[in-house]
Amino acid sequence: MITTAISVLLAALVFAVLYSFFGLIGAILPALVVLIASFFLISRALAKKLEFSMAGLQDDLMKGQTERAIKILKNIKERYGKWQFFLSSTIDGQIGSIYYMKGQFQTAKPYLEKAFVRHWVAKAMLALIYYRERKMSKMEEIFKNTTKHVNKAGLLWSLWAYCVWRNGDIERAISILAQGKNIMGESDPHLTQNLLSLQNSKRMKMKSYGEQWYQFQLEHTPAQTQMRQGRVRFKNR
Repeated sequence: MITTAISVLLAALVFAVLYSFFGLIGAILPALVVLIASFFLISRALAKKLEFSMAGLQDDLMKGQTERAIKILKNIKERYGKWQFFLSSTIDGQIGSIYYMKGQFQTAKPYLEKAFVRHWVAKAMLALIYYRERKMSKMEEIFKNTTKHVNKAGLLWSLWAYCVWRNGDIERAISILAQGKNIMGESDPHLTQNLLSLQNSKRMKMKSYGEQWYQFQLEHTPAQTQMRQGRVRFKNR
C-alpha cells in the first residue's frame, strides 16, 4: 500500500544515487536501511494518527452510540485505508461486527465478507449469517477457511461444531471439536468439555465462554432472558 510504496521509492532513490558513486555493493546496504527506517517511521506516525482517530470509540460502543462509532470507522477507512496492508479489511470486519451485534445481519454481511481473514470473530459472524440462512455448505466453507488461518481460537472451533450439532450431525460436530483439541491440546477447557458431552450423548453448553459467546447472538444473555421473562409476566397480568 502507500506506506510500502513510499518506502520502496525512497530506497530506490538512495540506491540510484549511491550506485552511480559507489557501485552495487556500496548502494545495497544504505538502500535497505532507508527502506526499513522509512517503513518503520511512516507506520509509527500512522499508528499515532489511528490511535487519535479511534479515541473514544470504545466509549461510544459501551454507551450504545453505534452509529457514531461506525461513522468514525468509515472515516478512518476512507482517510487511511490505503496506507497499510489489511487496514481497510480490518476496519470492514469491525464495522460488520457492530452491525451484526445490532442484529442487522444483511447490512453486516458485505462488510464481513471483506473482513481480513485473520479477524476470526468477523469471519465467524459471516458463517453464522449463512447458518441462519440454512446455507450450510457456505457456512462450512467459511469456518474451514478461517480455522486454517486461525487455529488456536477455541471458541471458533466450538462455534463451528455447535452449528453442525444444532443441524443434527453429531458425529461431524465431534470430529470438528476433536480436530480443534488436537491442535490446541488442553488450552481450552470449554472445548474439551463440549467434546466429552457430545461423546456421552449430552448437549453442548456454550455459556461458559461468557460475553464472547453472547456476542454471536445465538443465545440471549442472562440479563436479556430475565427482561424477556419479565415482559411475559407483565403481559400475563
